[in-house]
Amino acid sequence: MDVQQARLLLLNVLAWILLFVALNRPPPEQALSPLQHRLFENFHGETFHGRDVFSLISRQAHLFWRNTGETPVSFLKLANDILPTLQNLRLDGQRQRQRRMKINIINQALLVMMWLRKYSHIDTLALWFDLDPTSVIRIIYRTLPVMWRYFQNQITWPNIAEWRNLIGNWPELPNSVGAIDVTPHEIYCPLSEPQRPFYSGHRHYHCLNTQLVMDNEGHIRFLHAGFLGSTHDSTSYKLMQPIGPGLPLDLPAGVNLLADQGYPDGGALMTPVRARQMPKEMKTFKAASNIWRHPRWLQPVCVELATFLSERRIRLFKRLR
Repeated sequence: MDVQQARLLLLNVLAWILLFVALNRPPPEQALSPLQHRLFENFHGETFHGRDVFSLISRQAHLFWRNTGETPVSFLKLANDILPTLQNLRLDGQRQRQRRMKINIINQALLVMMWLRKYSHIDTLALWFDLDPTSVIRIIYRTLPVMWRYFQNQITWPNIAEWRNLIGNWPELPNSVGAIDVTPHEIYCPLSEPQRPFYSGHRHYHCLNTQLVMDNEGHIRFLHAGFLGSTHDSTSYKLMQPIGPGLPLDLPAGVNLLADQGYPDGGALMTPVRARQMPKEMKTFKAASNIWRHPRWLQPVCVELATFLSERRIRLFKRLR
């Protein structure tokens, strides 16, 4: 069979297919209606009234702690502290008009804390709080930055005297006062952006990275989230605030931070030593440790907020000992 005959055969097959499609009956109107109309008769949309979840679960103090990372008392203080800010949000100096929500500020803060701790699906939170999913997303996007500002003082860079007090805590490396390392956060393959910048050839998955500095007592002293997965550790180190004597992140002369082989040797760093990966307390916030499935711009805010909260937990546990 030559090329001309093959082309003629394909045209005949295509003609028969088009004829079959033209003669086929269209689907009934019912099959074209939305799924919810076929599942539920007389469906005309949901009616949401909002649910006071805080009143329902605050009496279960232990379960409240496991789902939020806060006690009912500490959570109420948090909600009351951020209340004025949420009521007076401004953009370029102009006060933003707030849509009326079905739940109050306390339950909005509770929704965000439960999302951070458990990384529940939006539909699940909508069911618990009796809200439409769009309102749940709006509450998360609106409240996270406010909580970030509220908790950011949980992590501070020590002064020179405080760094000197840490010298000798590791007898084998007396001049090492802490460690620096990159913590990866796996994400789903990006759909609206090129995938290559997010892919880590070392870890073999798409991710965003966070630079963490911890002192030799286990406290997080600095973090910078949002580096693309393909960015080398040494490159992201150069992009963050510089560390060393007389620099923005000041260190006493003669001390250093432990780092792995991905970092440049000398100066404030000493390699090759494997630093710690993501702190255990940070992993309790599933929004920072599970596979990320939300917009990229939100991820650094979420990771840094989870880190602030994890450092707060560490200090709380030390006071309880």
